Amino acid sequence: MTDDSYDDLYNSDVVDRDGKKIGGVGQVYLDDRTGRPTWVTVKTGLFGTKENFVPLFKAEIDDGQIHVPYTESTVKDAPTVDPDRHLDSDEEADLYKYYGITAQRPGKDDEDADTD
Repeated sequence: MTDDSYDDLYNSDVVDRDGKKIGGVGQVYLDDRTGRPTWVTVKTGLFGTKENFVPLFKAEIDDGQIHVPYTESTVKDAPTVDPDRHLDSDEEADLYKYYGITAQRPGKDDEDADTD
């Protein structure tokens, strides 16, 4: 992913594993160590007033869409985290646990991660 494509994330829609649009991207969160995007928030709720975090780990980004391996309800039921500030390590750990990402922390060496 290039710096130019980071900007493209803001103009993308998040699509669930069944092909249903969940909402547009609100914010992009970069890993503090690598500078790579690891999370996006998805605008949900009435008029897109709520934002839910979803990991980019195992997401497929293509032509203005971010396809995530989760259902819409899973994303909408994610733990509530304030999207208007830095994501702290405890919040991030809670979100990884919620999404079932435990084998390795994405962004560390995710090219070598087990992709089963």
